[in-house]
Amino acid sequence: MRKTILASESSSIYLLGICAGTLLALFASLILTRVSAGFGGMSVQDWVSYVIMQVGFIATSFIYARVRRVDEFAVARIRKPRSVKQLILTPFIAIATILVFLPLANLWTAFLDLIHVSASVSTPVRGDVGAYFLSLIIMAALPAFGEELLMRGNVFHGLSTRNIWFGILMSALFFSLMHANPAQTVHQFGLGIVLALVMTLSGSLWACVLVHFFNNFISLTLTSFMPQVDVIYYRLGYFNWLTGAASVIVGLFILISLLYAMYRMGDKKEGGNFRIVDDGIVYDEFTLLTAVPTGKCHFVKDFFSFIKSLFTANGWRRLTRVLAGKNEIECVGKAQSMIGVWIALAIVIAYWLFAFIASLPFFSGSGLL
Repeated sequence: MRKTILASESSSIYLLGICAGTLLALFASLILTRVSAGFGGMSVQDWVSYVIMQVGFIATSFIYARVRRVDEFAVARIRKPRSVKQLILTPFIAIATILVFLPLANLWTAFLDLIHVSASVSTPVRGDVGAYFLSLIIMAALPAFGEELLMRGNVFHGLSTRNIWFGILMSALFFSLMHANPAQTVHQFGLGIVLALVMTLSGSLWACVLVHFFNNFISLTLTSFMPQVDVIYYRLGYFNWLTGAASVIVGLFILISLLYAMYRMGDKKEGGNFRIVDDGIVYDEFTLLTAVPTGKCHFVKDFFSFIKSLFTANGWRRLTRVLAGKNEIECVGKAQSMIGVWIALAIVIAYWLFAFIASLPFFSGSGLL
């Protein structure tokens, strides 16, 4: 069985997953049309749709793998991380991600409010303990596995065969647009970048699942039981440039330090043989390993040296080689058809635009959509 997929295959899995999840959720909604009951302030249709969408993602991934004779466990890297200690960092990475991207998401939401776009996410009513615990399963744990299996397990894997940064950024864009919710666009794009880096550094889907779960867990907990956070945030200056900038800068420093720590924790357990083709130059395993500093390790000193290197072209080239090596996927560059990727991107952009237009006051209030 094959243990890798190319970019065109990953885009096919992506479209099939979205179609399967959407159609199954629509079918379930039609069946439950006459059911007026609800729970926790959400209709039965909403609860079922959350479940069905993830079932569609999971089923698509495994059925496609079975039909095309792909080892889904190897492709999606459903295995232990390079170091179990890396999993300890996952809740803190989730918190740092929120610190970085929440102010940016709020700025985007402010723009949406200015143009009167009504975009929101269905969540249980505040204070309902029963609905809260059910939502942790249906809206936090299940999406953490279903979406990560589809996006980081399959989509990122295939796209990164073009090159590592193409895989990271394009998979994040696909992840963001997939939600078809204008309010979630910015945060989901940032979260997608972080999750792709976590997959690369840990070599395990489970690390991504945990970061995704903690991100959802924090959001649901704040929404359900800590409404005072919104009040405090507003008093500090909800759209205050200074408050937001401080959160982004401090959060970004913490996030980079945590990702660097994850890299160092897994540094002693390199993957198998691989080669990366970049502009005709072949980088083998030896080249990548010798790029890593040898001798006694000093985390703080090495970390600040790494931060300094990010302001140089050589530093970014070295980072690219190290990430490509950690990803353990053969990069074939442009020697593959990318038309499927561009078709998938065009379709999902249209999908997002439809949701955006449907949220505009002219359409949402006129009964046209």
